[in-house]
Amino acid sequence: MSGKIACIALDWGTSNRRGWALDAGGHVVDGRSDDQGLINVTDRDFAGSLRRLVADWLGGRPPVIMAGMIGSRLGWREAAYLETPVDLTQLGLHLTVIEDFDGLPVRIVPGVARVTEDSADVMRGEECQMLGALLVRGQRDGVFLLPGTHAKWALLENGILTDFRTYMTGELFGHLRNSGSLSQVMPPKDAPETFDAEAFDRGVTRAGAPDAPGITHLLFGVRSLSLFSKLTSATAPSYLSGLLVGAEMRDALRWTPARHVTAIGSAKLLETYARAAAYFKITLDRLESDDILPPALFGIAREAGLVAKTAA
Repeated sequence: MSGKIACIALDWGTSNRRGWALDAGGHVVDGRSDDQGLINVTDRDFAGSLRRLVADWLGGRPPVIMAGMIGSRLGWREAAYLETPVDLTQLGLHLTVIEDFDGLPVRIVPGVARVTEDSADVMRGEECQMLGALLVRGQRDGVFLLPGTHAKWALLENGILTDFRTYMTGELFGHLRNSGSLSQVMPPKDAPETFDAEAFDRGVTRAGAPDAPGITHLLFGVRSLSLFSKLTSATAPSYLSGLLVGAEMRDALRWTPARHVTAIGSAKLLETYARAAAYFKITLDRLESDDILPPALFGIAREAGLVAKTAA
């Protein structure tokens, strides 16, 4: 297999990572994932962790291109932020170099920042997903939704990332679901997670209403409604998810009143967000990140000269 591999691409996050072996045309030869996100790497031995993941891909000594939180201050090496506006097709000109991995060329994609006098926002990895939509679908304009631990809404104009904002939707759900007073009305942590569509829709409707109160009041309702049997432990997680996603979408639509949005993420998350989008009369054009991240990272490697630009 190693003789076919022209590039190794990784999306290395906080908790998990995904890797792909790509041939000279940028096509996926092999792929794998594990739970060795940067917080799970023992003694910050990122080189050893990477070697264990891709050892059988290294025979032809291909370059390695990485995106995500591996470039954060807690990662292997901090990659600088590019401040908006950012031309996504130029990411390959701003890579951070890792020089201590078996002599192989290893590079980290920069993050993107939006900084004003009284606010700041950052992303690492989502810029590559939007580049993937541009390279695979030719999509140079529009509003993008990238759901996850820290969901992003972003504006792309002629291939330029001009603005974005972040919502801690996924992280808040995890904390509230598993700790604090709301966890007391939830199923046990080790119970199989189920999705109740009716409860989720109810949460979205409650949080998305034009006259909806603040999210902190709505969140307390998860507990109080349970006290009066208007929620059960089986429905409470989905209702909580609906509140958080609904509040996110309501605010995002104040920021940009789009009715057609390109959403990039896992199939499960995209299905969940599509239910909420229907309430807000938003059409979601769904793209799975596993389909567009490998070509995006390959395109960045090619722009940086790590693989031949003549490859097709």
